[in-house]
Amino acid sequence: METITTQDRITLIHLKVADFASEETLCFTATVLFDGVAIADARNDGHGGSTCIRALDGQAAWLAEAEAFARSLPPDMLEGGISGEDDDPLVIDITLDYLVDHLAEAQHAERKLRTAYTRDIANKVLFIRDGKLLFLKGIKLKAIADRAGYFAALRARQETPIIILAELPPDEAFALWKQHVLGGESS
Repeated sequence: METITTQDRITLIHLKVADFASEETLCFTATVLFDGVAIADARNDGHGGSTCIRALDGQAAWLAEAEAFARSLPPDMLEGGISGEDDDPLVIDITLDYLVDHLAEAQHAERKLRTAYTRDIANKVLFIRDGKLLFLKGIKLKAIADRAGYFAALRARQETPIIILAELPPDEAFALWKQHVLGGESS
């Protein structure tokens, strides 16, 4: 799955997900980009069927090239096979609809994480102490007028050094929060 998420030739924009309609697969619509050019519309009704990809006007050749690129990616290996407990992994050849499904799922999961982070960082004083993500109960970050003074006082009360997420650049704070919330897993 690493190849799918690290390739950057095929991407999605305008992803709209209907969680309420997602049953066996993610119910979504999106625009597929190939090398930064919008080439197709993609949709999945969320009932377990494959994703329908339709070329935009005049983009059929680009869509064929994107399909060939997807097929050239190494196969996906699902450890544990179909049941999750099999000795042999399930090997799945990559197709464009398979790739688009995984990109949509990854983008949707990232959005959900960002939403949870945004809620946490706005409503809590989050900090790392002794390798653990902690927060001050009942204290809202947005209610603190003198953050620098408050953070200095918070540091002074700690026996060990702390990292306060609100003092970090947003992307760095999110990465640190995500690392602790997911327990070291990457999405």
